[in-house]
Amino acid sequence: MTTQPERLHHLLDRARRGVILPAEGEQLAEMVGELGERLADYENRINWHTTCASCARILDSAYAETVRAETAEARVAELEADNARYEEVVVGELNEANTSLQRQAARAEANVARVRQAVDAGPVGSCCAHLIRAALNPPAT
Repeated sequence: MTTQPERLHHLLDRARRGVILPAEGEQLAEMVGELGERLADYENRINWHTTCASCARILDSAYAETVRAETAEARVAELEADNARYEEVVVGELNEANTSLQRQAARAEANVARVRQAVDAGPVGSCCAHLIRAALNPPAT
């Protein structure tokens, strides 16, 4: 019975000589795939400075969660900045609308004051209609 390294060397030798059978080619591909996975696992352990595969997987998971959390926090910051810009625009528009409404209210109050003044100054009744119309439509200044 041959060991895995001996079998691998045998299959590689046959592949180099171009006499490998299709079934042997599949075996070789499978062995190379397994070795690639093992190599990746060893490299991962080295990156985390550990020999424990479970520890490396836990650290991978923790790192992935940290990256996910940092990405989410960055997105939240972007959205908050967008929200602040939108609030600034909306507040500005509301202030403009409020100013316009205050002007309209001031004009209405001035009209009411003119009407009261006209009514207080003259006789009350149908005879003072011309005074009220004049108060509501003051001459342009």
